[in-house]
Amino acid sequence: MDFTEEWAANEDGLAREAASLGVLLARMRGVFSPLLFGGRERERLVELARGLPPTLAGFPMWLGFPIDNSPPSVQLDVSVLGGTRSARFFEDANLAAAAGVAPLLRETGAAESPLRRIVGDRALLHCEIAAGRPAVRGIVLYPVRATLAGDGSTSRRQDFSLALRALTSAVGRTLSGAEHRQLERAWLALEAGARVGAIGVFPRHRSRIVRLVLLGFSAAADVAAFLDRVGWPGHVAAVAAVLGRLEQRGALANMTLGVRLDLSAAGAAPTVELQIFSADTIYDHAGWFKDKACWTALIDGLGAESLAIPEKLAELAYWSMAARTLFGRAGVFLLLQRIHHFALAFGEDGGVGRVNAHAFMLMSRPRASGRD
Repeated sequence: MDFTEEWAANEDGLAREAASLGVLLARMRGVFSPLLFGGRERERLVELARGLPPTLAGFPMWLGFPIDNSPPSVQLDVSVLGGTRSARFFEDANLAAAAGVAPLLRETGAAESPLRRIVGDRALLHCEIAAGRPAVRGIVLYPVRATLAGDGSTSRRQDFSLALRALTSAVGRTLSGAEHRQLERAWLALEAGARVGAIGVFPRHRSRIVRLVLLGFSAAADVAAFLDRVGWPGHVAAVAAVLGRLEQRGALANMTLGVRLDLSAAGAAPTVELQIFSADTIYDHAGWFKDKACWTALIDGLGAESLAIPEKLAELAYWSMAARTLFGRAGVFLLLQRIHHFALAFGEDGGVGRVNAHAFMLMSRPRASGRD
């Protein structure tokens, strides 16, 4: 499903639908599962979205929430494409929410930009409440497919450095030699078939971490070998054991694994997040919108290993396959809800500290042609 031609129309309709993204989400109260998004979490989600433009609902909105026994929480991330109406909101330099976003969006919105060639035309923004107003906690860029594959080539090393400089300079930082070496070490530790999938910074964070998501691992042994090569200070064998048990149950069949690392001049942080994606979707973006049971084996495995609460897993499987028709003030919208990935956070001892599901929601105007 390709929404490129509909983005402008979507943004126009959503701008007429509500005064803010928060108002829009508040009107969609019945969309949110009480089991996955309790009353307080849904209220916080609406609070996070107040002061953000409603047009952001026309691009994937990412929701992260625990499916284990961790304390309830909800994370809101929004996608912004350079050159769109939503991007212009963040390009207003007077907005507190725009910290570092505006120059990046201007650069990625330019068709001939070297940065756009590497990371595409979109950014993901982690949102938080600061001083009573929504603010950007983190900014993430997504390299285009295999642009930053781990082949060690000079051209890709230069592209990696360019992306790092653009992102860090946008938030007023200059990477030290030690910081750059640690980040490059992680990239060089990738083997054939793996790549940098995301690069993020946190302008409001006290530390100077840069977050990398490395994608393309096919087995627990591949993840363990990478963590060893990159010098992760945690208990690698314990992480491999958890993934190994999921493998033995067949839960990782047709899945691809990602590693999220926070890196500084001192190296990798003691916590690491393992991300699990469906290979059907991460290699074929049209797969995100297909109603199929690609997650069934993994959902069953997470429950069998007591890594997640069975009732939450069942509700997630039901909730995330929804395609709803919403009748709004500005017309008819189609709301899609889908699982994007699962994330297992490991502490330095290799124990699982939290298991999150990450889903996305997307509102679009129905196509006039009636195509699916």
